[in-house]
Amino acid sequence: MEATIKFKNGTEITAEMNGGSFILPSKPAFPDDLSVVTIESEEGNKTIQDAQLVECASASDYWFSFAEKTAEQKQEEEITSLKEENQFLIGCIMEISEEVWK
Repeated sequence: MEATIKFKNGTEITAEMNGGSFILPSKPAFPDDLSVVTIESEEGNKTIQDAQLVECASASDYWFSFAEKTAEQKQEEEITSLKEENQFLIGCIMEISEEVWK
């Protein structure tokens, strides 16, 4: 059975569906934003919020599926983002202070 996988940015991929996994001859170019992934198949439509790509082992074809990120993963991403923003702001403050103290 085939399924159409739609991403938030409008990208669509059609893949063979085997249970909860998808099969393609090679790995496609997935968009970076997996915040909304919609899967349409004969079984119905399913939307996954905050998805993550799960790659499966295969000897020939590319097998993959999607799973919703756990609360811990979401929290880790938020902490990483806040740390990066903090480092940027510290850099801005340092640049401004150099100008002030000239």
